[in-house]
Amino acid sequence: MVGIIFGLIVTWVLWPVEFKNADVADLRQSYKDDYLRMISSAYQADGDLQAAKERLSEIRLADPVQSINDLIARDKTSPTYAASLDALGYLSKSISAPSSGAAGQTPVNLTPQAIMIVAATPTPLAPTFSLVEHTQLSCQDEPDAAYLIFVVRDVNGQDLPNVGIEVRWAGGDDIVYTGLKPERGVGYADYQAAPGTFSATIVNAQGDEVSDLVIGDPPVDCRTDRGATPRGWKLVFQQQ
Repeated sequence: MVGIIFGLIVTWVLWPVEFKNADVADLRQSYKDDYLRMISSAYQADGDLQAAKERLSEIRLADPVQSINDLIARDKTSPTYAASLDALGYLSKSISAPSSGAAGQTPVNLTPQAIMIVAATPTPLAPTFSLVEHTQLSCQDEPDAAYLIFVVRDVNGQDLPNVGIEVRWAGGDDIVYTGLKPERGVGYADYQAAPGTFSATIVNAQGDEVSDLVIGDPPVDCRTDRGATPRGWKLVFQQQ
């Protein structure tokens, strides 16, 4: 008995087995999920579908489309992964599309049931959002830094998470997502802005672009400025 106990201590504590250079397919599920997110982000950036399929093959998934869709469903419940949803959806749609080969050829990685779903499902219309509030913020509202603040709501007026808002300015652009600061509401997003002029629009949706969002330099004395200098904007969108 003493020998068995000593052997277990040596095996489990002193010299445990270490796995090195394991295949991606041998990783635990949380690491496979991270790998799927990285594959989708790379495909969204370079558009190389063949490379994405080759990377997917390394995980040896029984049904890549279903695995990606299952991951999307899980990530929708976690604000941590909101930014990966668009890329995962783009990858799922791309590998679900019929192959460009000969007529009648079965699409790669699709079961007959999945083929029927793809053929029968119409392309959904992009949602429409209207701007229901457009408020200039002053240094009294934003004493430390200037922000563009966004709130997105559904047709019932409830906060809507996982919505991307593209912010553009003369020198570039960026995308922020609602739901990443749940303590302020799952429909909330913000962008810290330097002095300049910005525009904003909701990604993958219909609606007007909001432009001429001017951010001024911080005033020397906020008390005497009396809200004259724009130090941010609050934009509230509601789905129609």
